[in-house]
Formats: sequence, structure tokens, C-alpha cells
Amino acid sequence: MWPSWEQTLLIFVAAFLEGAVGFDFGLIAAPAVGALLGVREAVILLSLPNLLLMALRALGGGIPTAPLQRLMPFIGAGSVGAAVGVLALVSIPPTILKWGVGLFALLCAGYSLSRLRLELDLRDETFFAYLAGFLSGWFTGLAYAGGPVAVIFLDSLRPGRARLVKMTYIFALAFAAVQVAALTGAGALPPSAVARSAMAILPALAGFLAGRLLRGRFSPALGYAVGLGLLIAAALSLIAFGPGGWR
Repeated sequence: MWPSWEQTLLIFVAAFLEGAVGFDFGLIAAPAVGALLGVREAVILLSLPNLLLMALRALGGGIPTAPLQRLMPFIGAGSVGAAVGVLALVSIPPTILKWGVGLFALLCAGYSLSRLRLELDLRDETFFAYLAGFLSGWFTGLAYAGGPVAVIFLDSLRPGRARLVKMTYIFALAFAAVQVAALTGAGALPPSAVARSAMAILPALAGFLAGRLLRGRFSPALGYAVGLGLLIAAALSLIAFGPGGWR
């Protein structure tokens, strides 16, 4: 029932990078663990660790109420998107899941490595809030990959780096809560899966706390570069070795 040592190590490393440099835990962990278990099983295993880590990041230091009220359309649409993403997760064939998630992770890594920056025309802010919110929630519910969409939307609002990071975690927490509820409603989180996911909290929490302890001991640029390298390796491993087949 306990996750294998390989799964435990991958969860620890992804959580360590989250704690040390703020590199998205789920974005690395889902394809990395997915290379061993398949995307669907990886998302289920990571559901409770991801919920806990997002709660720690979002609730620490309080929640800014003014921007939260402004961004409620994003959160509302994203919550719907997260539920739809879970429905996609449980219905899409594993081969399509692994290729889709793997290629999207590579796209995110390529975007981060490039100097390109997408900026939305927010003269119709409400429209883009609903659209970007739904997409971010959908990718989160499907494979914890909604962070990049949220960052593009928030970056277009120019909120300042600290507030951008804070709001990104608030979004992630809301969508993670919906994801867990949707997985439960879809029958994908029976008691055995809940117990296994709960056990995966331990390496996630240990990695996150270790990363927080070492935060500032090395260059954030170096940590982020390591995170990108691991993301690319995880995506390629998922595509090459992830369980496939139509079932």
C-alpha cells in the first residue's frame, strides 16, 4: 500500500523544489510518477499531497481580499474546469493521456526557456478571466498543469511578483479541492486509494520542509534550472516509458 521507493523519491524531490524555489510541485510530479504508474494513477496518488502543499502555500501569510474579489470569475470558471478535467482524466485512454500530458509539459518547459511572454489584451478582462480560469482549472484537474495558464493571465494584470505568486497558489488550492471532490464523486478515490495518497503526504511534506529550510542557500536561478531539467526529463520519460494501451 505504501508508495514504492521510486515514487516516494520523486514526490520528495518535486516537493523539495516547491519548497526551495517555488517550482510547481504537480507540474513535475505528475509526469514523473506517471512514467511509473500512468497519468491517471499518478494524479490519484498525488491528490492529497498536492492539496496539502497548495494549502500551506496559499494560506500562509493570509489571503488578500481585494484581488481575490476581483478574480472570483477566474476561480469560479476554474472550479468548473477542474471538475471537467477530472471527468476527462477518468475517461480519456491512457495512451492519449500520457502523450497529451507529456507534450504539454515539454511545451511549458520550452516556454519557460524561451524569452517569449504571452500577454492577454485585458480590455475585456471578464471574458479572459472566465476563459483562462476554465483552462487553468481543466489542466489542473487533469494533471496539475494549470499553473502556467494562471501565470499568463495574472502576468497580464501586472499585479507584482509577490501578489502574482500568492494568487497562483490560491487558485491552485481552490482547484485542488474541487479535484479531490470530483475524484471522490467519480469513484476514483476509494478508501484504498485515499490511504495510499495519504501515505504519500509524508515524503511530500518532508521534501517541502527540507526545501524551505534550505531556501536561500543556493541561487534561485540554479534551482529553477534544475526544475526545468527535471520537468523535461519527466515529460520524456512519461512519453517513452509511461504505461499505455487502451483499456
